[in-house]
Amino acid sequence: MVAMRALDTSEKAARIQEELHDKLGPEGRIRLAIEMSDLAREFAVAGLRAQRPELTEPELMRELVRVLYGK
Repeated sequence: MVAMRALDTSEKAARIQEELHDKLGPEGRIRLAIEMSDLAREFAVAGLRAQRPELTEPELMRELVRVLYGK
């Protein structure tokens, strides 16, 4: 599989990253993608919580959806 390399990643680092991804296998890569997605969502919620501490949990989730997907 040929992956696109980030512009700020060296050839050596890209090679190492590709080797590590290959070692994970398909299931491991999916698991990693899910974990990264969950972490990104946690960061987004934390940011919203810091900006709007008055929001209840349901309001916070609605605001997250609005930020991510628009109105």
